[in-house]
Amino acid sequence: MRKRLVLTAILLLATTNTCFGSYFEDSGKGWWWYDREPPKQDEEKKEEKPADSPKKGRKYKSLKGITEEKMWNMDPQDLGELWDDMRARAFRKPTESNVRDFWRVNEVTRKKAYAFTSASDFTWQRNPELTTKGDYPISTPGRSAQVAMSEAEKRQTLANNQHNYALVMFSKPGCRYCSEQEGILRWFTQSTGWTVKTVDISQNPSMASRFGVTITPTIILIQKGNQDFFPVTAGVASADEITERTYKAVRYLNKETTPEQFDLYDYQRGGGYDVGKKRR
Repeated sequence: MRKRLVLTAILLLATTNTCFGSYFEDSGKGWWWYDREPPKQDEEKKEEKPADSPKKGRKYKSLKGITEEKMWNMDPQDLGELWDDMRARAFRKPTESNVRDFWRVNEVTRKKAYAFTSASDFTWQRNPELTTKGDYPISTPGRSAQVAMSEAEKRQTLANNQHNYALVMFSKPGCRYCSEQEGILRWFTQSTGWTVKTVDISQNPSMASRFGVTITPTIILIQKGNQDFFPVTAGVASADEITERTYKAVRYLNKETTPEQFDLYDYQRGGGYDVGKKRR
């Protein structure tokens, strides 16, 4: 009886060691030791597409059955698409046949462009009101006359408004650009009679904030009895640039022009660049 109990105890102990052996072997790790979860079976079976798998080739149009006359009468968009296809095919496979097809189409497009240009010259000569040569001549005498008219109009506008407007330049100590701009503005004052006031933004930060000035030198146009102002330049500007921009700003604040006609001179009104001109 005693021997049976001993044998039974030995068998139970062996069974216990077998069941819990795996747990005690890794007991130093605890329940989780930053081991990554093994990949799922579905993910292991998933196959990635090779990165260098070839794409399907682009289908190009063919010139088979397309004569030069047919190309000549094609819709411009269709002809352009044909030209693109022939060029792409010739670049991809520059065989004699592909390159020849491209130049066949290119010859037609070149002739069409030349025909349009010639027809335009013919039309402009018979209908000069459709051109802009009267506004922007290309001959040397014409250019000289245009510059003279523009300069005269700017001088007259500035002279007529010198008592109603003034320029304000914002500067700060140590600004070398500001020193250069002050010299240019002295010339502007002497030639136009305009008043120019200089404001040091380090001494008047509230004034700079009011006009949104962050760059020195900055020049703005102000009007007597009016809270509105108009920016003229930011950074060093030439005398010609200051004159032209002041002229445009004055005309805008006087409601003599609109944003759409901001660059239009009075002597150009009714011409090819006048957006307010209505054609019959």
